[in-house]
Amino acid sequence: MTPAGIRHSEEERALRKSRVGAAKTALRDSSQLTGAHVPAARSALKSYLRQLDNPNQPNDAVFQQLLAAPFAQPRPPR
Repeated sequence: MTPAGIRHSEEERALRKSRVGAAKTALRDSSQLTGAHVPAARSALKSYLRQLDNPNQPNDAVFQQLLAAPFAQPRPPR
């Protein structure tokens, strides 16, 4: 919940709504994936959704990495 008295602009609301939709879509689409990296990536997306009202939100590049993480191939071990 947003603290009392704080109002988000229409632009901020639209950005938040699009990010929530993208995160939910990524979670839904990655639900049947297997791999050691998938649970951690899904957990990061869930954490993002839980902490949506925190003032420190990731920038667009980091958010795109969060969305792509469940679908990316992990680096092979050395």
